[in-house]
Amino acid sequence: MKNKTTKFLLKVVMFFPICFGVMLWFDKFDFNDWEFQIIVGFVGAFGITFWQLFDYEKYSEISYEDFLESKHSLCLENSEENWRQLNELIENPLVESEIIERTDVKLKFQLERRYSDSILTVHRTSDAIIVSIEKKFFSFLPDRADNYRTIQKIAKSSQQTQSIPTSGARDIE
Repeated sequence: MKNKTTKFLLKVVMFFPICFGVMLWFDKFDFNDWEFQIIVGFVGAFGITFWQLFDYEKYSEISYEDFLESKHSLCLENSEENWRQLNELIENPLVESEIIERTDVKLKFQLERRYSDSILTVHRTSDAIIVSIEKKFFSFLPDRADNYRTIQKIAKSSQQTQSIPTSGARDIE
């Protein structure tokens, strides 16, 4: 049963401990009114996830794997034109970035974001160029579709795409 409603509810459950912990902190860890703290935790988790939902729903073609996620990957054709365009991203970045690693077959840099930075990794194999992006910290939490927007821009600017972006980002370390 893979649908967006299930994913939404899973993300609410993931945000609950954070919201519940914040509520406990504000109440100075007083467990006398624990029912209220649990309700506020769930309402807060629902509110945060619902706020994220609008940014992801802007993309009607978004797949289940990419919905409410911050990890995305893209597989491009291994051509000199695609590799050159991806190298130009480092030379002329659209956002503030810092190069972490640069070799003949791998590019890795950090993109400055408002709340949490992202790591963009480009790895060139013999048959494809794999582009993956994820949040630097807490990559299991949604990021208001910032990383999805970035990977879509890369896909549109590339010469030819072999597949659509998916969250099943391959480990290329």
